[in-house]
Amino acid sequence: MPIDVPAAASKCDLNQIWQDVSSYDHSTHLNICESLVAVTSYIDDWNCLLSNDAGARPLKPAEAKVVNNLFDWASAVALPSSEFAVEFDETAEISDDIIKAQNESRFRSELALKLLMVLNKPLLGMTTGRPDNVADVLLARACFANEKDPWVTSNSHDVANELMLVSVSAAHTSKMIWSAIEFILKERIRPLFAKTKNPAITSAGRKNFHPQVLPRFGANDLDQSAKPWKTTDVWVASVLSWIISQYQPTDKIQFEAHFPLLVPTILAMIDDSNLPFKTRGCALLTELLQLVQKCNSDILQRTNLTSVFEDAVTPCLLSLPSITPEERSLQILGEAYPAFLSTLETAYKGPNQSEKDKELFANSMAKILRSNLISSFHHVSFSTPAMGSATASFPHARLSTFLLDKMRIVVNELGINTTKYLQELIPVLSTTLSNPFGTAQPSLLLAAAATAQAVILNAHPRIYRWRGELLSCLCSCWLHVAEDGGDAAEPTTVKRELQKTLRLLKHVLQNPRPIVAGVPEPEQMLAKENMQKEFQELVDADPELKGLFA
Repeated sequence: MPIDVPAAASKCDLNQIWQDVSSYDHSTHLNICESLVAVTSYIDDWNCLLSNDAGARPLKPAEAKVVNNLFDWASAVALPSSEFAVEFDETAEISDDIIKAQNESRFRSELALKLLMVLNKPLLGMTTGRPDNVADVLLARACFANEKDPWVTSNSHDVANELMLVSVSAAHTSKMIWSAIEFILKERIRPLFAKTKNPAITSAGRKNFHPQVLPRFGANDLDQSAKPWKTTDVWVASVLSWIISQYQPTDKIQFEAHFPLLVPTILAMIDDSNLPFKTRGCALLTELLQLVQKCNSDILQRTNLTSVFEDAVTPCLLSLPSITPEERSLQILGEAYPAFLSTLETAYKGPNQSEKDKELFANSMAKILRSNLISSFHHVSFSTPAMGSATASFPHARLSTFLLDKMRIVVNELGINTTKYLQELIPVLSTTLSNPFGTAQPSLLLAAAATAQAVILNAHPRIYRWRGELLSCLCSCWLHVAEDGGDAAEPTTVKRELQKTLRLLKHVLQNPRPIVAGVPEPEQMLAKENMQKEFQELVDADPELKGLFA
């Protein structure tokens, strides 16, 4: 039978309202919503204050139990439905029935969160001032912390944030939040990954130096029920992200205690065959490592997990067209490269960096530059340096732009070591800037110009040897932009960056620096003496270039 709110209210009886809720049939969406609305109305109208401004009326033990039961029930109802699993399944088709179920789940979550909000009223009459099961209440609220999640609405996000402002602040003050987070990690999240074992790590969250070799394809790859974090409890990644955001640099002890609980879940997502989960796993790893850096923790070295993280993320860097669509590729690479770079920075850079760390960092950066970025660029650009610039067609211009941006970051990290890889970097810049169709993608030209500036700046002692190739591609790009015209703003921006690149090249040629102690090489001095003559010859050949050399 329906919940009799007036009858319960007239008796001011919490026990009655819980009896009605617990005995009601909640097998349908409408019945659940009816119960949520009824209880919310009752609690909202319930007068919990004593007369004569004597404060809140203390709850009897039975009433306090009812309040805790209501918190548990509302927290469970608020969790996103398993219907949202299709949002992370690349092969699933979203039917009208699924859309309807998702909308119903969003509505139930909004109502449940509102009930959690009004339940703060009877807490005033409880001796502890908080529900017994704080962890599950925090879990429900954390599911709606990120408004980008498909189950989050503006209403649920606002209510969750309002709840967080009060409850999380109080939990931090009382240090109770750490026991709640540990409960969530151990009792709510870890069981979901029980059948997703990673042989690379031990149960203590350390590197396993004697891993058991597992078959490339196991039974769990086909049995989706073995991965409830993908099929039913799709909120896991969002809650993990919220948990990581709760630690401050001063919470180093608590963070390191929970670190072994966080690592296996993140690695399981990265190792999954599903690209959306790989993407979320890489994003979580970056958040985790950034926190390690903020806390100035050496836990990565103590657990020997650097190589484990590298091995997990490296396959993600191969998610390229045509096997992976460009849009998907941009998404996963956009998280995988920051995760990989964060791993190297956390492991080898820091206040106690040794000479060996510097060498390992440089070698790792060089490897990602040569084996991943440059090779990927040639793959997606249909360009091979040995075949000349005419082969570059840039069918995936956005991806080529992305890879150039990452090259610039790596070059800046390599510093003077960039000189070792000029023979591989210069052809990338040349094929991009000299391409006659490059003006159709101004962002690609801007990325190439910015990368060229980084290369010139970091490899300045050896740039004189490549000045001919650099001048050639800069002049070609300038002439193509001038000829194409197009939108007035974009050519002007590209030209400005080309002029900036040339000024930097000119400065390097005018100020030769030796790589080793001593004086500049004779070839460097000769390049300095001939610079103005070479520049003038180019301007004389085509007066349009006068603006470039101005």
